[in-house]
Amino acid sequence: MPATPGRAAPSRDADLAEAVSRWHDDGDIEPLARYVAGHPDEDTGVWREVVALHRYEACGESSTEMHGLRTIAHEFPDTVGGRIAAVRLFGDRLTRLRSEIPGPLVVDLLGGGDAWTRDESGVTQISAVDAERVRSEYAAELRDQLGAALVAEGCDATMGYCTWWLHRDLAGAHDRAIATAAAKTWVRRGHPTWRGGEHARCAARCSKRCRDAATPLDDSCFAPCYATC
Repeated sequence: MPATPGRAAPSRDADLAEAVSRWHDDGDIEPLARYVAGHPDEDTGVWREVVALHRYEACGESSTEMHGLRTIAHEFPDTVGGRIAAVRLFGDRLTRLRSEIPGPLVVDLLGGGDAWTRDESGVTQISAVDAERVRSEYAAELRDQLGAALVAEGCDATMGYCTWWLHRDLAGAHDRAIATAAAKTWVRRGHPTWRGGEHARCAARCSKRCRDAATPLDDSCFAPCYATC
């Protein structure tokens, strides 16, 4: 923390002087926090910094403290504590995106959505400015990581994402490889080598029907159809 500010001068508001005294003498930040919150139009800059840093330090490193970080970033955006909280929230969203490739959150970002900015309860975690920063600075990187993951997996378990990619015309370096992998998977699905006869004909029918009806992110057609073969 920065050096402790001096006590309030006698000419300052008595309530502020008392709040500062409580913080100095007892380590109780709450009276000062209440004073800052109750005087939004007053120049309480140094005390806002003190309150914001105390709030930030109380959050610790636990991911369960995201609510506290959001509050600090929203209520104290002009302070060191508020800016640090915003950076942590930004990093949390970006880390989650990278860790869930392939996944719906990355697809949401690349598709222009905002679900990736929200937590499990639907609360937005980062500001609109930071959300736009993720899009402008990291969308291309996330798109390339997604493409590489789909090629590596071969569009088997990830066929729904491959279909989405091919429908989106993302013009990425992996376009041709994804199209090739998806085509090979459909051929493999429709021509099982371990059984022949009616089983093979059934698989071919399922492959053709489901490939023709494939929609982005939905690969729910083939498995139940093939299970009847």
